[in-house]
Amino acid sequence: MLQVCKKLDVGFRAHVKSHKTIELACLQVGETGPANFIVSTLIEAEHLADLVLRWQGSGREASILYGIPVPQSAIPRLISLAHKLLPRTLNVIVDNLEAFAKLQTAFSTVADEIGVFIKIDTGYHRAGITTSSANFAKLVEAVTSASKGTFFQGFYSHYGHSYGGSSEDDAATGLIEELIGLETACAALPTDYAGTKPILTVGATPTATAAQNMLFSSSPRVQEFHDILARLQTKYAVELHAGVYPLLDCQQIATHARPSSSPASECFQPLSKDSIAIRMLLEVTSIYTERSKPEALVSAGSLALGRDPCKSYPGWGVVTPDLANARNKVFDETGDGTGWIVGRISQEHGVLSWEGDKDECKQFEVGDKVMVWPNHACVAGAGFGWYLVVDSEEGDGETVVDVWCRWRGW
Repeated sequence: MLQVCKKLDVGFRAHVKSHKTIELACLQVGETGPANFIVSTLIEAEHLADLVLRWQGSGREASILYGIPVPQSAIPRLISLAHKLLPRTLNVIVDNLEAFAKLQTAFSTVADEIGVFIKIDTGYHRAGITTSSANFAKLVEAVTSASKGTFFQGFYSHYGHSYGGSSEDDAATGLIEELIGLETACAALPTDYAGTKPILTVGATPTATAAQNMLFSSSPRVQEFHDILARLQTKYAVELHAGVYPLLDCQQIATHARPSSSPASECFQPLSKDSIAIRMLLEVTSIYTERSKPEALVSAGSLALGRDPCKSYPGWGVVTPDLANARNKVFDETGDGTGWIVGRISQEHGVLSWEGDKDECKQFEVGDKVMVWPNHACVAGAGFGWYLVVDSEEGDGETVVDVWCRWRGW
């Protein structure tokens, strides 16, 4: 991701909500260059604060963006965090004129200014204001004219519906539509605006990782992307943001946002199940050979795996090769669809179901352990306090070499 951003001459802002660890946060921003982060909870920002201050002390650019419209109850903690950090280190998002007025009143007592991004709805319809809203120009005017406690940073878009895409072109389209949407937003800036160079920050893992394709793909949208990017870079600082890409999951693989294989390059990692970094260890507690298709009960349900479905197959997880290959094929929805998946879930239990030809199935035994790739890494990780870390480039790739603690709470 960092290599791609460097080649495209765009900034990068690392989202930490998916993994919630110091270790992966450090890997996301590398050892040099800017270290800018997005968080979804204040506990994430509070855990990052000392790291950001340490980097700033050595002369490295670093900042934190609280990436959701601010809950009013969070304001005291934000002010406390702003006092701890250096001026213009903490940033927030707004998409509502009334909410900004309340923030401005609260932050007027903060000597260390807090940056404000205006969130633009570019089609996801979760949060954000549309540029066609009657209140949009008023919000831009209010934020850009604020003189105490806050300062305007730029426009922010999250293309969350890119998870529904199914091709490289879909992901590229999302990335281009975000850039065009924020370019439209910039038209509302006052003609006499003379503040900091506005930042246009766009992304979601499918669209941000589609930026890799812009260096390799033969899609006709590639040139369109480069033309738009070049036009924006003359006036604005363009930035990508993404979060789940260091982990990946079944949902991300299903987007086919970039190829599953490609010629070797420092700027490309294939989007395939082999690249999923998060696995969950489950135990087989019962077996059911008499059912219409082989099934087995495992010790994890919706509280561990989450309830999010995946559009590419009818399950909540796929049994991985590490322990499955010794007895069974690994399920591949793009192949013959044969193998074990988590076919049903309840609160604390899941049911492994065999898909495909029963003659190819070797049933599990009670007490077996299985590894599963989850559908949604962000949700699946939330039920656990740590990662047991293995190094796929060392030995058998299954030896635990470290333990990374996850941040818990909000």
